[in-house]
Order: sequence, then C-alpha cells, then structure tokens
Amino acid sequence: MSNTVNNYEKQFRLLDDIASNLFFGANIPLLERNRSNFMAMNNLTSEIKVILANYNNLNLDNLFFYNDSYSFIIEKGGLTEVADMFEDHYINPQYNAAFWKKQLEEDYHMRIFPAAQFQKRNINGKVEQAGTYFPVIVKNSLQKNSYIAAFIDADEIYLNSHFSDNNLFYIEDEHGKRFFSTSLIKALTNFRAAGNGEAYDSNNNNYYFYQTGEKSKLTYVSVTPNQQIASTVSRLSLLLLILFALSLVVSLLISILFSIRFKLPVQRMLESLQKMNPNFNFNSTIREYTQIGDKLKSIIVSTQKINQDLQMKDSLLKTYSYWNKVKNIPLEHKEMQNLIDNTQPFYFVMYQLQSIRSGQQISAAEMNKTAHFVDLINSTILLRFKQSETLQIEKDLMVSIIFDDDPLPIQEMLFATLQDLVRLFNDQNESYVTIATNPRLRNHSDFTNAYEETLEMIHERKLNANTQLITELDGEKNGLQIPPSELKKLSAHLAAGNATDIMQIIHRLLQRLHTKGRAVEYRKMANDISSEILLVLMSQKIEVGDLLSELAPYEQIKEFVTIDQYFFFYRVLIERAVALINNKKADKDPIVDYVLAYMERHSGEDISQEDIASKLNISIGYMGKYIKNKTGKTFNEYLEDIRISKAKVILVESDDKIHEIANKVGYHNANSFTRMFKRITGVTPGEYRLEKRAESDTSLQIPTIL
Repeated sequence: MSNTVNNYEKQFRLLDDIASNLFFGANIPLLERNRSNFMAMNNLTSEIKVILANYNNLNLDNLFFYNDSYSFIIEKGGLTEVADMFEDHYINPQYNAAFWKKQLEEDYHMRIFPAAQFQKRNINGKVEQAGTYFPVIVKNSLQKNSYIAAFIDADEIYLNSHFSDNNLFYIEDEHGKRFFSTSLIKALTNFRAAGNGEAYDSNNNNYYFYQTGEKSKLTYVSVTPNQQIASTVSRLSLLLLILFALSLVVSLLISILFSIRFKLPVQRMLESLQKMNPNFNFNSTIREYTQIGDKLKSIIVSTQKINQDLQMKDSLLKTYSYWNKVKNIPLEHKEMQNLIDNTQPFYFVMYQLQSIRSGQQISAAEMNKTAHFVDLINSTILLRFKQSETLQIEKDLMVSIIFDDDPLPIQEMLFATLQDLVRLFNDQNESYVTIATNPRLRNHSDFTNAYEETLEMIHERKLNANTQLITELDGEKNGLQIPPSELKKLSAHLAAGNATDIMQIIHRLLQRLHTKGRAVEYRKMANDISSEILLVLMSQKIEVGDLLSELAPYEQIKEFVTIDQYFFFYRVLIERAVALINNKKADKDPIVDYVLAYMERHSGEDISQEDIASKLNISIGYMGKYIKNKTGKTFNEYLEDIRISKAKVILVESDDKIHEIANKVGYHNANSFTRMFKRITGVTPGEYRLEKRAESDTSLQIPTIL
C-alpha cells in the first residue's frame, strides 16, 4: 500500500514541479508582458511537447496553458480554441469550458479533481471514448489570470502504481467523495476510511488497507476479500504440508543413496552456481534432483537477466547523472553521485543535429536517424577514447565527455577524430551537423561552464548546409539587433502596401548580416520580421490564421540553410501580407470612403470632425467608433497618416523649407509637424529628405545571389 501511495504522490509532486518551472521559465512571463508574442507561444508549445515526450512516467495525456485573456489554449498541438478543446477533444459535462474558466476564481495552488470518463469527436464528427483522466490544475500566485492544467490517464497511473493480486482499489477525499475506483469495487458496500491503517468490515467480509497521501490529501484504499486471504492461507498450508512430506522422502532417499547418488549431482550444481552457468547436465534418477536442477537453471537465468537489467539501468542512471551535472542540477541521491565520481580532467564536445526537413512533428524515421547519429558518435569516440561518455541531453543535442590527464597527445587525437566525424556527417545528405569544442583540458568540477561555453559556440554556426567544426568563440557577444526605426519603416510600408520598399529594408539588413554570417542571427531576424508583419496585420483586424497555417513561417525558418531560402521566404511572406492588406482596403464602405476622401481633399486645412459628422447626419461619437471598428485606426490617426504621406512627397520633390511644408499639409507649428513626422517615420523631415535623395543617387541594386 505504501508503494502505491508513494507512486501516486511522487507523480503529483513531479507535475507540480514541472508546472512551477513553466511559470518561472522564459515564455509564460513573456506572454504576461506581451500577449501577442507568437514566438513565446511557439516556444511554450515546444516545451510542452518535450515534457510529454521525456516524462512518460507521469502518464500525461496532455498539458496545457490556460489564460483568461485568450480565446485559445496553448497545448501539445499548438494553439487550440477553448470551445474546440472542451467540445471536441476532451468532452465531459462536468468539466466543460465554464468549469475551466471558473477555476480562475478559486484560491488554491494545486488541485486534483475526480477522475472522469472523457469523450472526443473524430474527423467524421462522431463522438467516441477518449479515456478516463484526472484533471489537475496548478496555479502561480503571481499570475492570477492563468494556470497550468493537465490530464493524467487514470487507468495508466493505476496500472503503473498499484501493486496487488486483485483489482479492488479506490481513491477518495477527506469528505468521502470518490476520486477514482476500479470497475470491480462498485459491487462492494460503502466503507469510510479515516487516517492510515487497516480495518475489517464484517458487513461484506473484506479487509481494507488505506493510507492518506501527504501531497494530495487523498485516501488510497485497497480491498482484500476475507475469502481470498483464507484461500491463500489454505494453499500455503497445503504447500507447507507437501514440502514437509517431500523433505522427509528426500531425507530418507539421501540417507540411503548418499554415497552413489548424492555427491556427483550436488557437486555439479555447486560448480554451476560458482560459474553461474545454466548449461550444466548431470545423470540422476531422483526426480527431486531434476526439479532442483531445473529450478537452479531458472534461478541462474533469472539472475543473469536481472544483472543485465541492472547494468542497463546503471547506464541510464549514469547518463541521467551526467545530464544533471552538466546542467548544474543537484543530485538527490549519493549513489547517483558515486556513479560519476570521476576526478580526472576532461575534454567536452557538443554536437547539434538538425534535419533539412524538420517539420512540426518528430517522425519515427527522424527519431531513428537521431539514434543512428548517437550510435555513430558513441562508437567513433569509444574506439579512440576508452574513458569517455557520450549522451543525448536534448532532442537535437549530444555531448561527449572524454577523460584524460595528458593534454597534447589526446588533443591531437581528438582533432583527428572530430575531422573523421565531419567527413562521415558530410556523407549524410538529409541532415547537417554542428560540432563545437574548446580544445583545452578542463577541471572535473567545470561541467556546467563547459556546457554553456560549447552551447554558445554552437551559435557561431555559419549559414550553410555543411558540417561545421567550431573551436573558438567569435568574441562578439551582441548579435545584430534590428533598429526600431527600421521596424517602424517596415510597418509603415506594409500598411501602405509598398512591397518594394519593404524588400529594400530587408536587403539592407541581410547585407549587414553577411559580414558574420551566423545562422542564429539570420533566424532571429526572420522571427522578428515575421512577428512584426503579423502584428501589423492584426492591428488592421486582418485574420492571420490562414497565413500561419499555409506558410507556417516559424517552422520554415528552422529549416533554412542558405540566404536564397531566406530571401524567397521574405518575398512570399510580404507578397501575401500586402495582398491581405490590399484586399482589406478594397472592401468599400460609404461612410469610411467619404471621410477618407474628405480628409484627402482638405488635409491642408483645419478639419473639424463635427463638420464631417453633420454632413453625414451622424454623431461624432458614432462616426469615430465606426471608423475605428472598420479600419482599425482612429480618425486622428488616419488624418496624421495622410498629412505625413503628402509631406513625404513634397520633401522629395521640392526644396521647400520645413515650416512651409508644415503649413501646406495642415500644421501651423513646425515643431509639432517635426515631432509627428518622426513618431510615424522614425526620422525627422530633414533626415528623410537626405535619405531619399541619397537612395536615388546611389540607385541600390539587389545582388544576384539573392
């Protein structure tokens, strides 16, 4: 019973720890600050996938992030509408969408809810059984409008945690409410367990063994019928009687045949035990000896299997211990520390494997391919360095730890081995590999620093599909940051539908990246520009769901290894985005068209909202809300955009002074005009004039390689 309770409680504690780590990780705080951060949403989905893949012992069916400000849930499948989640994927009247929303009002840190049978809707619209799950919610006191929730497979956790010779088991809370029960338990009379211990119910002749969990406060009850105990005792008594009789017979036979039949078989069995060899033979007409010999063979075979299993588990524990040591996670048990208690200096090598076609889901073929690479690395390293450990610490990251205290010979052999791996990996056409190592001997306590340094070196990878060996850091810590002024220009050109101007901005940024050529900076720039484009579309109230599902920009970016791929991606993304904006503009509306046309004609005058509203025979408030709902911009924002657009034309085509241009486009104060111009464009009017004239003089051309 104690093992059952400990297994259940340990999984609940582990789920609490995992949820707390997500709350204090990088992505949920980013979403708290910026609820439109698609990168954080995408990364949180990846974190959930990794947890579900790596923590099979949690028996999780799903893990998701619920935030009251979203109409969707972030779970293993990505972004899922709340209605779809609880009306299609996890259907149960008790745990409907209202239930999950109501939990935000409740004050608790972690709560486990009674297990229930859930249903799901298949692709044909038919409702079918999904499984029996414990809903579990974990909250963070600092984030009141969100929580982490999970569905634990109640049947799986029962099979993996309960150890008994029958299936009479149930769980209840301190008020006697049933949280889970096996199908057979329903036939028993009600019995109320209190505290820890055991009891006998004379009403139905059952023994009850129960214990309350320290974490969940749930009471776990295992039922054993009196009839079963009596039957077991009877069988044991009969077995003991048979064994006693058999011992008497064997003793009598041994005493008679000791000299001729006892010595040789026993001697062979003892020799077999000493050598742990199950393949022994002896000639004996004593049936009991034959049975003992067969049993001994079975014991030896079982012992060998147990030893093999222990060796395999020791290897897994050793890998896990190195994993924790590398990531500076304290080890809980001294025995695990002893597995890796090596005080020798070491070399540290990191490998990053990435498929040319990664996709959203990790296929079985890709998993086999990763396993093949791990085996290839392990066999190559072990062939040259007997004192080494190669382990996989992430789905795409492997490390080799090579122990030795003789720097030069090992260093030369290490370089030669890594060059051999580079040639081997270059023959693999479906993936590209980055190998990073600082070729210096490290102290045995320097695992975490070695991991962090080589991980940083991985980011020095250049933008190409070849296998790369990196042995030093560039030294430049800060990569390219897109200036806010460039992002503002990009947003303004996108809102105006100017695809050519956007591509010129992107071309300039790509030229700046070309000097270092680090792949991680190309990827970061693509993510930032994609996010900016999506934000502009959403600000225009344009639905971006089709664009995300069709292009999958964040997934595509992970696969790019050439500048041509990036440039083609930008061109397609911008063309689609501009098309969406132009389609939005093409939707004609009489009121909006009239107001915008009036502002175009009278932009250089004092425009009164009252005059326009009276001409349309509507109120000022209604007109303002109508324009905002239809266009996504306020009346004043449109007016400022029109005036600044006309000012940009005058600045380029004339030599008028700034205050003269300000008067022409409706500003009576040159300072107000300058402030508004810089707020919208990111530069002053004078800087804009100089920049545009310089561009026309140099007539910038895009290189043919793009």
